[in-house]
Amino acid sequence: MGRLNDKVAIVTGGSRGMGRCYCERFAEEGAKVALIYHSDVVSANVVTRAIDASGGTSRAYQCDITNPGQIQKTFDKVAKDFGGIDILVNNAGIYLMTPIGETSEEIWDRQINTSLKGIFFCAQSAVPHMKQRGGGKIINIGSISGDHGVPGSSAYCAAKGATKMLTKSMALELREHNIQVNTLSPGCIETDMNEGYRKENPDFMKSLQERFGKGDPWMQPEEMAGTAVFLASADSDSVTGANIMVDRGYSAY
Repeated sequence: MGRLNDKVAIVTGGSRGMGRCYCERFAEEGAKVALIYHSDVVSANVVTRAIDASGGTSRAYQCDITNPGQIQKTFDKVAKDFGGIDILVNNAGIYLMTPIGETSEEIWDRQINTSLKGIFFCAQSAVPHMKQRGGGKIINIGSISGDHGVPGSSAYCAAKGATKMLTKSMALELREHNIQVNTLSPGCIETDMNEGYRKENPDFMKSLQERFGKGDPWMQPEEMAGTAVFLASADSDSVTGANIMVDRGYSAY
């Protein structure tokens, strides 16, 4: 028996990277998975077909998570299709370089709207369904960049730092409804989203090497999945408002 049997989980940004790993691992643990994607239906269908082929249950839903109206309609459809909502992983995000003096309002808004506004309105749409089920789990994906500044990344760092405070406030507000809200903050995860930064910033790579010593400092997306299962399961019923760092000790410095 899986740790998430009979649970319905929504994962935003579930078609690639860490999101794909959450979808696949949750399905392995018995959850029915609703994968939310923005535009890449091909990648989304690859994930759902892989889950279904392994005996799991999943379905892909297109949604712009910066649009509250779309979120509401999509989440209501998930609840109708699967019978409710128990788990929400606010994973969707974007990373765009935002050097001071070179950042347009459009680039700033894209990052804040996806990585912060989207979290709040996804939670707002999921909570009524969780209340109907007697409780739920909300996992907001943060970052070490919410604790440590990264040059040329003001908007991203601001959104990830704000995510921690949003989590705390939501956790207190929803505690009486048996809904636990936590932030899961990855360390340096090697994904296509940060490929450009990894290639174009040798000084940052050098600083990572100094912290981690010999070997590759970059983690793989799969390394986040176990902690996500813990935060989505009954094992974390007494954990709420926390920021869980999975970073190989980066934040210990």
